[in-house]
Amino acid sequence: NFDPSELLCPSCSPIRVEDCPKHGKDYIEFKCRFCCTIAVWFCFGTTHFCEPCHNNNGRLTSSKKEDLVQCPCKPKDRHGLPEKLKDTTDCPLGLKHPPHGEEY
Repeated sequence: NFDPSELLCPSCSPIRVEDCPKHGKDYIEFKCRFCCTIAVWFCFGTTHFCEPCHNNNGRLTSSKKEDLVQCPCKPKDRHGLPEKLKDTTDCPLGLKHPPHGEEY
């Protein structure tokens, strides 16, 4: 459950959102800050998380950037930490993005 009054539109978000010339910015999806998955949470006014990374936010947000698992990676399950994907070097999102630990 969530409180709809706590939702932020991209214009109210403290994170600068570029305007897509084709789609606008109302429906932009964000990448999780800690893995190669679409974010479903926006916390602390600064950080996008997927569900599993949100469930592990204390451990992830206190980790040094150089200790985070880098692309390509995904959480193993709903409560797991990101794990390096085997047998591929391609990001599951099909993106070139900054290192994990940075917003994108």
